[in-house]
Amino acid sequence: MTRLILFLVLFVVAVVGYRMWGGPSQSGQSQPHGVVGQTLPPSMIVTPLHGGDPRPLSEEVIGVTVINYFGSWCAPCRAEVPALLRLRGEGVRVIGVAVRDEPTATQAFLDELGDPFFRVVNDPDGAGMASLGLGADVPQTLVVGRDGEVIFHHSGPLVGTDGEAAIEEIRDLAGPR
Repeated sequence: MTRLILFLVLFVVAVVGYRMWGGPSQSGQSQPHGVVGQTLPPSMIVTPLHGGDPRPLSEEVIGVTVINYFGSWCAPCRAEVPALLRLRGEGVRVIGVAVRDEPTATQAFLDELGDPFFRVVNDPDGAGMASLGLGADVPQTLVVGRDGEVIFHHSGPLVGTDGEAAIEEIRDLAGPR
């Protein structure tokens, strides 16, 4: 009887833990719904990495554009840089949005690992990312169509099996240009 109770308690803890921290809706999954179909709102404001006036992220979309949300403080973001560098080398236009990061830390990250981005902008408090319903986790990658509508979303790093599948989808939708 004691083993049965212990088993049930462990089972419940495992299920709750999986849903809170490791479930498929949290990371490493391409998302067919949610943000897909939304248009980048003009109220989603970013600032250029090295200063300048704030502007809507939608102004960075020229043709089909990939937007990658990352942070210099994020280990999975570091892991996906080689995949992003490959995409850039193939002519895919990727805009980097540094989330909750200091410009000097972002620049050090890019100097150390290589800069895979066509342009880098800041979302200093993560408000722009949250306004799309993306939550706070990085990395996240969007493909935005010419009309500003999100046509693809991947949550988690572009590494491993899920990441490689996402890269193939990104190539099909966004590149090369």
